[in-house]
Amino acid sequence: SSMRRTKMKKTKLNPRHLYAIFAFLLSAVVVFCGVQIWQEYSSRQKDIDTFAELSELAEIKEPDEPKETAEPDTDGDAENSDADSDTQEEQEKPVLTPRHDIPLLISQNSDCIGWITIDNTAVDYPVMHNPDWPQKYLRMNFYQQYSDSGVPVLDYRCTLESDNLILFGHNMRNGTMFSSLREYLNDGRLSSNPMILLETEDGAHEFTIFAVACVDNLDSRYSFIDAESEDAFNEAVQRIIQNAYYTNGDAPVYGDRLLTLSTCYGSTRSSRLIIIAKEENANVWKTESADAGTDGGNSDEGLLRYDFTRVREILIRPLCCWRQLPICVGYPRISPLH
Repeated sequence: SSMRRTKMKKTKLNPRHLYAIFAFLLSAVVVFCGVQIWQEYSSRQKDIDTFAELSELAEIKEPDEPKETAEPDTDGDAENSDADSDTQEEQEKPVLTPRHDIPLLISQNSDCIGWITIDNTAVDYPVMHNPDWPQKYLRMNFYQQYSDSGVPVLDYRCTLESDNLILFGHNMRNGTMFSSLREYLNDGRLSSNPMILLETEDGAHEFTIFAVACVDNLDSRYSFIDAESEDAFNEAVQRIIQNAYYTNGDAPVYGDRLLTLSTCYGSTRSSRLIIIAKEENANVWKTESADAGTDGGNSDEGLLRYDFTRVREILIRPLCCWRQLPICVGYPRISPLH
């Protein structure tokens, strides 16, 4: 029996060994967590660097100067003075100069439709649009590589001619993407920095923020894309104003184009912060309508192109609906039927 006791004593683990094993496991966990944090930091820093390089690539270093306007003729008669006054009124709004080479960006990635900038914030990014794959840039960068930040996207139901352009972007903890929109919940921020610049292939468009609100991801504001009538437009604007935290300036009127920026906000997965702006100024230097009818082409060509688009909308696009299920976090739930 004494031999058995000595054997049992020999097989007992020394407390020091237990402490050593525990310290080893703890060190392994710390190292693993450190590696994960470093990888996440490196990934997000890479996203920042990628956007910076892309902005530098597309930046127009020396934008074309606006055409010189003739000096007003002070010796003219009353009719000329009236014409000059009209011209001065048109020149009250500054001419928007392009900041980015949008055609160059489109040549790099055909899903790119423009660039959005809010001065004095981190919002300075390309805008993507892929109606057949709405969630594509949720976790993918401009070069279609994995990215935590993703890229701001235009709602798949919208076009650049829609009455309400809805843009989605992540609310990143490192202050990038649409996280700067949280600053508009602070009193005074809206009046001090109300302008948004959206550059597209047809020109530069300046929007003025008029409302800031927190909504649910299933809010009716996300279904307002095109105004069916003046009453429908006014009703949508009134809903925005009634539930807004802050408003600024005159309310939009029927015919104004709206821009809505949406990002995650709050403690629930369904909460969204939205910034609504109306178009105030535009400098359009290229439009398809300006080219139509001047090249001697077939007048029915546009009609045929439109018909083909409708066929695609009705027959082909529904086949891709399986890719549009609401499975990703950060975007409003989108019905697979559209």
